Amino acid sequence: MKIGIIGLPGSGKTTIFNALTGGVAEVSAYQKGKKDPNLAVVKVPDSRLDRLSAMYNPKKTTHAQVQYVDIGGTVSAGEGMESSMHELLRLLHPVDALVHVVRNFDRPGEPPRAEEDLDALESELILSDLIILEKRVERLEKEIVKARKGDPKELELLKKAGEILEGGEALRGYPEIAQSQMLRGYAFLSAKPCIVVLNTGDEVELGTTGLQLPNATVLVELKGRLEMELAQLSPEEAELFREDLGLEEPATFRLIKESYQLLGLISLFTVGKDEVRAWPIRQNTPAQKAAGTIHSDMEKGFIRAEVVSYDDLMACGSHSAAQKAGKVRLEGKNYLVQDGDIVDIRFNV
Repeated sequence: MKIGIIGLPGSGKTTIFNALTGGVAEVSAYQKGKKDPNLAVVKVPDSRLDRLSAMYNPKKTTHAQVQYVDIGGTVSAGEGMESSMHELLRLLHPVDALVHVVRNFDRPGEPPRAEEDLDALESELILSDLIILEKRVERLEKEIVKARKGDPKELELLKKAGEILEGGEALRGYPEIAQSQMLRGYAFLSAKPCIVVLNTGDEVELGTTGLQLPNATVLVELKGRLEMELAQLSPEEAELFREDLGLEEPATFRLIKESYQLLGLISLFTVGKDEVRAWPIRQNTPAQKAAGTIHSDMEKGFIRAEVVSYDDLMACGSHSAAQKAGKVRLEGKNYLVQDGDIVDIRFNV
């Protein structure tokens, strides 16, 4: 699962990327002509996985992961819009969600204008979608009328989307449009799930900046520069600094967890002496399909899934105790796997 980090120039996109990854990517690397954006895979923090690992003491512990892409550049409503939009679309087409970084710190001669900056980029995303949509509607109307080709249902959906965009709203707030299989190929930017990251300066107290969020977005506020510096320390040093600052855990943990949830993902766990692992699956995934996430043979030869919830296992203290308490159960292929389920797939190929 891939998440694109976007924002106006100077908002601190790469600072947030480095805070998430513990990396030292250059802020201006993309703008200097680098062909590809910064890219990194990040572990999803999960205290449940840590406790399971302590219980089973495996050779290996594997977290679920999300991938972040630091996108350098934005759509510009001014000169060169078409070329900049084309490049942005190329980079953002494959991402599943967006992290929109908004500056909330002083720059020389430029106090923060978080609300204005948020509205500005949101408007550009909407405008870029509208331009693509209008061209397609015009082409589709001609196909339907003259050549009797094209799908009238697609045209109807596009016109509904156009009404939403012309009203200044992003498509993400309209699931019937944003999640439509028929329109998925367009990869409309305003249809992608979005987290707004308020990148607050060291001199500003968290929680004191009012912000009117766009429809269907989630807000995470953090001090990007501070989190980046802490992420680049050793774990021991970072922990000491956090204790001094009164911070329990990296603020980026919340952003990673919100990203994971934003993608509609939950975790199932597999446990054993060799490995304890968190597997990302979509919400409401049937057991047989979830088994395919672990291995394709498990999906093909699926018989049953032995399931115990994380909470039940912890309450009982061990798998054998959970069995005696009747908390371990067998489920069929249509069982919808729940977040935190610990699963052992029985299969035969």
